[in-house]
Amino acid sequence: MKYLIVFLALTLCACARPDYLPEATAVNNEQNDPQSNCAILFNKENICAELLWKQAPTSTDFSEFELRFNASIPAENLSVILWMPSMGHGSSPVKIESLGDGKFRVFNVFFIMPGDWEIRIVLKDSQATLDQAHVPLVVP
Repeated sequence: MKYLIVFLALTLCACARPDYLPEATAVNNEQNDPQSNCAILFNKENICAELLWKQAPTSTDFSEFELRFNASIPAENLSVILWMPSMGHGSSPVKIESLGDGKFRVFNVFFIMPGDWEIRIVLKDSQATLDQAHVPLVVP
């Protein structure tokens, strides 16, 4: 019986993570993966973007934001759609102005009511969709 207790104690101690080992490798992979810092990822095209509000979204006034891509995208290949998934409809079309260097001003953004919305950003080639990403937000 004494040997069984000693054996179990040694077995349990052997399962512990030694202090000299580094933390989980997932943390290290996130630091080495440049896409882990990507706010809006377009997986198929391997393009990263970020959205910066110039005028915060409300249901009572027009809003505006800037989209910044890590790649050059022609303005005619970009589409932005305001969509309210819970209601199954969108809002009026937005206007897009190219600022050069993969930056776009998106204005005439009007959320017709408060609630859960998505900003659907679509990358297309002619009329075919190449990739898309959805940015969820709650409009007050």
